[in-house]
Amino acid sequence: MFLNSLNTYRGIAILLIVSAHCYSIADVKVDSFSEALFANLTAGSTFHFIFISGFLFHHIFVLKDRTTTFLPNKIKRLLIPYTVLSIVPILLKLSTEPDFWNTYFPLQEDTFLNNYVIPICLYYVTGAHLVAYWYIPFAMCLFLMYPLHIRFINWPIKLQFSVFGILLLIALFVHRPVDELNVFQSLVYFTPTYLMGILCSLYKERVYNIFHKKELYLLLLALGIAAFQAFTGRYDNYQKPMFDYDGLDLVLLQKTFLCIFFMVFLHRFESFNNKLLALLASTSFAIYFIHGYVLQGLFQFKRILNYTSDYPWATYFLAWFLLVGVSMALAIILKKVMPKYSKYISGY
Repeated sequence: MFLNSLNTYRGIAILLIVSAHCYSIADVKVDSFSEALFANLTAGSTFHFIFISGFLFHHIFVLKDRTTTFLPNKIKRLLIPYTVLSIVPILLKLSTEPDFWNTYFPLQEDTFLNNYVIPICLYYVTGAHLVAYWYIPFAMCLFLMYPLHIRFINWPIKLQFSVFGILLLIALFVHRPVDELNVFQSLVYFTPTYLMGILCSLYKERVYNIFHKKELYLLLLALGIAAFQAFTGRYDNYQKPMFDYDGLDLVLLQKTFLCIFFMVFLHRFESFNNKLLALLASTSFAIYFIHGYVLQGLFQFKRILNYTSDYPWATYFLAWFLLVGVSMALAIILKKVMPKYSKYISGY
């Protein structure tokens, strides 16, 4: 059964994800409590995509007995566009930042292997060459584990929630990897959210019943955590080496409540159709892939014009609108120009 609420959620999710990438172009400095609160609510919005992916894995591929098509679908929709759209950014990175990897993996000898082959491979497997591209190598590793996720679905409910609880607790202390370069750490950190999506699909009627007309409490919990972060001076993701200790990751806790809130709240509007949100949902992968290109274009445009703004938040919202709007328009144009091949380039 098609869930319009999940489709709407996907449209909202891409808006939130793009919003988190607008701060640098707008030169926003988070100074006040309200600004920090807003920044905390938009930070880490990739959680929404991961939750939705877990939900749809069960709802589309498992319930409809299409698990054999799951991995080919992800290769076509994610890996191939990622590969195509990575070529230019990787070549630019090699040209403009030849010593980029020396900070992380010092390569001593000046050889073709060290100057080109190894850096290209490192960029490809980490996604460090363009904003947000770290998600694709991580996501493909997560999707490769789908046989384990199928086993998880078939476990008794007590075992499912015990494993989910343990992995969530571990993730709260692991945090996101520094600069999103450690794919294994990303797997440890984000897997509980993916499993939560699976569980919410598996037991969706119970979730809807338990939180019916109570989803406001979930939102208040998320807002309370975000407010506490702001009060303590935090307004971004928690990032650290995997085995260092730096307290609890409150972004993960906040987004756990926020994901369930969106799932339950939007279910109220299952029959409501909004053309803009539907278009955002259908082009969400393409927007994700393309908006990094558009962001770099805006940076170049800003540099050429020597643009500075006395109203950074106004610039922020303008950049947000442009990133989403231009990315969506490019995806639609590409599909019209190359209807047979656009999904292999942009995922749409």
